[in-house]
Amino acid sequence: MAHINDFLSHIDFESMREYCMANGKTVRYAKGDCFAETGSVGRYVGFVKSGYFKYCVLTSKGDYAVTGFSFGEECIVDFTQSFLFNKPSMISIVAGCDSTVLQVPLNAIRDYLIHNHPDLISKISALVLEEAYSRYLNLHKTSPTERYLELVEKYPDFIEQIPLQDIASFLLITPTYLSRIRKNLHL
Repeated sequence: MAHINDFLSHIDFESMREYCMANGKTVRYAKGDCFAETGSVGRYVGFVKSGYFKYCVLTSKGDYAVTGFSFGEECIVDFTQSFLFNKPSMISIVAGCDSTVLQVPLNAIRDYLIHNHPDLISKISALVLEEAYSRYLNLHKTSPTERYLELVEKYPDFIEQIPLQDIASFLLITPTYLSRIRKNLHL
């Protein structure tokens, strides 16, 4: 399966998934519920069983901007702040629709990985950094239309699940501009 977060394709999450299956619990999130909240240290790591989550940052205008997504079978966590540094999150992870997650306490899985798979955390860190830099460069080298077409080509199933305003936010354009792009492309 294609991943909207390409780095996930390069990580073997099987040991984490097995740990979650043995020690976790399934939790339901209604649309709009937070898995992690800005200003609070994330408490869990999990795998999305159904639905999807969007990673959001609060803008200076008080609105949320979508910075990423996690879909079925993908790992969900505030990795860069809560997991790595035990600091309050700079993002909120919000259910985009009614969703379920198999989750375990963040501290428990961090300790498990440190003791049983010590190289995995540094590998994930390097891949997250590489993806963030790649996305940053892509914002400068491609037009919004090119970014939208890339998203549609790589993730056609995901596009149908996500409201247009969230896609527009992820692409750093307005919903009106995205509608124009789609109209010009006859989508």
